[in-house]
Amino acid sequence: MSKTSPSLKAHDKCDACGKSITKAHRVHNGEAYCDICYPVWFKQKPCSRCGKIHRAYITDSKPVCSECTRKEPCIRCGKDAYVNGSTTKYGRVCQSCKLNHFSKEKACFECGKVKKRVLSYSTIGHNHPICINCYGKRFRAICPCCHKHRKLVETENGKKCKKCHDFGKIPCPNCQKPMWAGEGKQCHTCYLQQKLDNKVDTTKHLFNSEKLKQQYEDFNIWFGKNKGLHKAHVKFTNFLDFFARCDELWGEIPSYDLLVAEFKPEGLRHNLTVLRWLIATKQVTIDEALKEQMAEEERITNLFAKLDEQIPNIVKEYYDYLLARQQQRGTALKTVRLSLQPVVDIYHQFALKNAQAPSQEQLNNYLVVKQGQKNSLSAFIVFLREKHGIKLRVQQPTSKEIITVKKKDAERGLMELAKLPKPLSRENYLQWLQFGMVYFHEVNITLKNLKDCSINEDDEGILCISYNGKHYPLPKVV
Repeated sequence: MSKTSPSLKAHDKCDACGKSITKAHRVHNGEAYCDICYPVWFKQKPCSRCGKIHRAYITDSKPVCSECTRKEPCIRCGKDAYVNGSTTKYGRVCQSCKLNHFSKEKACFECGKVKKRVLSYSTIGHNHPICINCYGKRFRAICPCCHKHRKLVETENGKKCKKCHDFGKIPCPNCQKPMWAGEGKQCHTCYLQQKLDNKVDTTKHLFNSEKLKQQYEDFNIWFGKNKGLHKAHVKFTNFLDFFARCDELWGEIPSYDLLVAEFKPEGLRHNLTVLRWLIATKQVTIDEALKEQMAEEERITNLFAKLDEQIPNIVKEYYDYLLARQQQRGTALKTVRLSLQPVVDIYHQFALKNAQAPSQEQLNNYLVVKQGQKNSLSAFIVFLREKHGIKLRVQQPTSKEIITVKKKDAERGLMELAKLPKPLSRENYLQWLQFGMVYFHEVNITLKNLKDCSINEDDEGILCISYNGKHYPLPKVV
C-alpha cells in the first residue's frame, strides 16, 4: 500500500524577505525561508543535548538539532517516534498519533464524511483523499481463517490473508492448541479468556467483602466454562447488581430463604444464571414451598398496583378478611390471590374509590364478560353482607347476555350493516352500536344493556355512548 502523508502547507513566498519562491529552503514554526535568508536567520550553534554544531534559529537559547529531535519519544503515547515519526509544533509524534490526533479533519472524496486519517493512495486510481474505511472496502475483507479484516491474497484454497497463507496453522503460545497464524499472539479462546479475566480483576474491586470477591470470580469461571467465553464476555455486566446487593447486605451470597425474601422470585428469575451456578455448586437448596409463597405475594402486590396509589378501603378490608380466613382454614396463599383477583378487576374497571362498593348492575356486567369468576366472587359477596350489610347476589348470565363477538366478526358485521338501505331498523341500529363497541373500543356489551344506555350525537355526527360511567365515541351510520 502506497500512500502520501499529509505534508506541510505549500509556501509561494519567503516570510522573511517576501520574495516569491518555488520551494522553501527551511520551514520553522510554520514560516518559510528562502536560501538567501536561511543563513541570516539560522546561525551555527552547538546542540544543547549532543553538543554538535548545527544551524538553529537565531533567537533559540537552547537549540536542539534535528537528529536529537527525531530521537524524542512521541509526546502523546510515549512510544518510539524515530522511524516514520514527524515533528510538529508540539514536539515529536509517532505516525499513528499524527494521523489520529494531530492531523486536520478532511472530507472523504467517496463517502463525503469529514474525519481524520483521510489520505491519498496510489492504488485507488485517483489522487483524491479518501478515509481508511473507504479504502478498506476496496482492498480488504474478512479472512475466512483468522476472521481478521485484512488485505487478502488469492490461493489455491480461496482467498486468505498473507499470514494465514504463508504460515498456516501454528501452536498457540498459551494453550498450545493449533491456531491460524493471522490470529496474532494468541488464539481467539485465549484472547477471550484473558479479556474476561481482566474485566473480573478490575470489577471485583467494587465489592468490599473478600469472600464475595472470590464468589464473583468463581461464578465467572463457571459461566465461561459452561456457557461459553463469548457469551460470558457479552453478558458480563448483567449480574453485577446481584453481587453488589449481596455485598451490601450480607458480605456473601446467603441461603435461599434470604435470597428469595430480598429479590423475590421475579428478581431471581432475572438472575437465573447465578442461581443455576449456586445450585450446581451446591451452595443453595431451593425450597419450593417458600418459592411458591413468595411468588404469590408478588402476584398480589402486582394486583394492588392496578389500583394506582390509593387502594380502596373495602379492598383492604377484604384482603385482611381473606388472610384471616386462610389462617383458620390452613389454605394456600394462592386461594387468597384467586379470590382477590375479580374484586381488584371490578374496582379497576369501574374506577371505584374509597369506601364505594360495586352495584348489582356492575357486578352483572362484569360476569357477562368474565363468567368463570362466579365462584371466586362468592367470598366477596359474603364479606359485603357480613361486614357492610350490602346484599348482592351472583347471577348466572343468560344466553342472550353472553357475548361471543370477536373483533374480526365485528368488522364483518359493520361492513354488512353499511350496505343495508338507510335508515336502519331499530334492531340493526343496536347491532351497529354493539359491533362498533367491540371493533373500536374492545368493549363487549349486550343488546339489552345498549337499550338502557344514553346515546347522544354531537355537531360533527359522532355518536357517544355512556356505559358504566364512561363515554365511548362511535361513527354515525353512513
